[in-house]
Amino acid sequence: MPYKTILVHLNDTRRAEAVLEPAVRLASRHNAHLIGLHVQAAVPAPPIPMPYGAEVLRSVAAAQQKETDELGATFARLTAGQPFVAEWRVEKGQRVDPVDVVMDHSRAAGLIVAGQTDPEWNATPLQDVAERVAIGSGRPVLVIPYVGRYPEVGRNVVVAWKASREAARAVFDALPILELAEQVQILQIAEGGARGSGLAADTTIAATLARHGIKPTVRTSVPGGIGIGDEILSRIADLGADLLVMGAYGHSRMRELVFGGVTRHIARHMTVPTLFSH
Repeated sequence: MPYKTILVHLNDTRRAEAVLEPAVRLASRHNAHLIGLHVQAAVPAPPIPMPYGAEVLRSVAAAQQKETDELGATFARLTAGQPFVAEWRVEKGQRVDPVDVVMDHSRAAGLIVAGQTDPEWNATPLQDVAERVAIGSGRPVLVIPYVGRYPEVGRNVVVAWKASREAARAVFDALPILELAEQVQILQIAEGGARGSGLAADTTIAATLARHGIKPTVRTSVPGGIGIGDEILSRIADLGADLLVMGAYGHSRMRELVFGGVTRHIARHMTVPTLFSH
């Protein structure tokens, strides 16, 4: 079944077009209802009266409204004349953390599109919410890299596969994209990293996809002295993929934050749009 509701989270005027382009293309391809969502972060009043405090708050509110208007105009421009229904939503955050608001809207969508965490942006800790939405919403999240433009997503797809709950969910969450892809490649990585580990191709998921009319190529790979995350990035470059599909946070998120992990590495260093599912 195609995606019928796609939610795109827009939080940064600099990256709005880059995040919107693939969302618009997917909405057109699936004839989906496209929702553009912007959350204005709450502006807490100072705990004690301050000179010119009201003026400062008005200035912040005016800057927020200007950003909202610019994002709304970009959404209207890129969705104008499209065959699908486009809806623009603005939430004035009553809560300090915008992710709670994004989560509320996300749970009724078939797919969420959001921007990658941008380490150079001062507002990233509060405004870039893709990873947290992927963990908490129960919906797949397509994350668009903060560098580059990706108007066409889902023609040549690599699925990072392992026999896990998260990977299985990611594959089935991505079915609407996989069914329309020109090429689907299942990539299985030997986590032990040794050639003697006896890695055998897991063809069960390929057989299941074949019943959906998808003819995937199954590939296995052994990291040559590099981490699994870097091995995946190397292989998707070699294969010319325009989309990576993978399960997110097979270990606890706290463990990945402290010790690192494949999800965290890909989320920080992705080179193509990546569909995460938890």
